[in-house]
Amino acid sequence: MSVIDNVDLDYIHNEIAMDNSHDAINIIVEGMTDAKLMEDFTIEDKCSIYHVDSRDNVIDLMRRLEAEGKTAYTVAIVDADQNKIMGETLPAHTLYTDTNDIETMIFWSDAFYKIARQLFEASKTPDRASISAIRKNVRIQALFVGELRLVSKRMGWYLSFKDSNTKKDLDFKKFIDYRTMKYGGDKVLVEAVKNHSKLHKLATKDVMTEILILRKEKHPSVELVVGHDVTKVIALALKHVLGKEETKNFNREQVEIVFRAAYGNDDFKKTYLRTAMEDAVRDCGISFLKN
Repeated sequence: MSVIDNVDLDYIHNEIAMDNSHDAINIIVEGMTDAKLMEDFTIEDKCSIYHVDSRDNVIDLMRRLEAEGKTAYTVAIVDADQNKIMGETLPAHTLYTDTNDIETMIFWSDAFYKIARQLFEASKTPDRASISAIRKNVRIQALFVGELRLVSKRMGWYLSFKDSNTKKDLDFKKFIDYRTMKYGGDKVLVEAVKNHSKLHKLATKDVMTEILILRKEKHPSVELVVGHDVTKVIALALKHVLGKEETKNFNREQVEIVFRAAYGNDDFKKTYLRTAMEDAVRDCGISFLKN
């Protein structure tokens, strides 16, 4: 069995809680794209992969199973989503991604060199050093946004990076110069996000003060940078600076498709997540991950 295309939590709970065969490992992930990715790394007849439509659903389901003592043959994966920094406690057998989310795991892996050659104009990526330089610049731009996301979460400001009505993403050109891909500064970013969120009464200076406080804590960028921000920065760079003719109009979603297609089992085998998955269910004696 492989991906189970049923997101009903009660159904999934009952399937796992009532299964006494103990001949396979249950893997629970957030969404269908996560399930399809995990399918590439697992042995089909040694696991069942369930996607439950959200991070909260993964945690809720695992808390139910934990309370019933039914997690032994189950492992769940959630994006860290900056919650690790916030001191979140996860249920048994529930694991964080190595970095903030799946997209940033891919971004920091060797798969990015393959991704770069698929997306970027050849003259801009003649060697690995040039690709590493592009990755560094993308990381820096995305880090500024990630810092603001965490500050907003901490302070309960509910700043929006996607319009709740139109579903329109924040326009990164408001704070990144698309001609040079340079950051316009904290004040410009904060004002852009405040306007996008329609939170005009929130004092810019208060937000900037909290950003400075966060920076003094010196959190690693892998815990702060958000995958959607990485792929938004890359989409902006494709359109104005780096893109091939066939990729220069790619949006965030199209960039993320390329990310996931390029990430292979050899990349996944290098992650802490893979080791943690094996360790979580080691006592079951079932080899469920591909070599």
